[in-house]
Amino acid sequence: MKIKLKKGDIVTNTSAIRSNPVVCESRGWSPIERGAVGVVLEVRQTNLNASYSKDGKGDVYVDVMMSTEVGPWKAGNYLQGFFSKVPHAIPAEA
Repeated sequence: MKIKLKKGDIVTNTSAIRSNPVVCESRGWSPIERGAVGVVLEVRQTNLNASYSKDGKGDVYVDVMMSTEVGPWKAGNYLQGFFSKVPHAIPAEA
């Protein structure tokens, strides 16, 4: 899988996320809904599912520090597909 994100990218989650669905649901905690903003902390290329990929590379996992109403929350070890890079203008282009 191609790496689409890099450390420091500002991203938004493309679907609801949570740290541990079983624990969160049992305690009545809500997931972070789609559209929250965060910053990529780490990007990891793996060998997982590499045999199914045309380029021979495995899945890409990311850690993201999300900004929520109750404070920062780390979304760890999510597939990069759960996040989309937020487009922004480069100062020289603005």
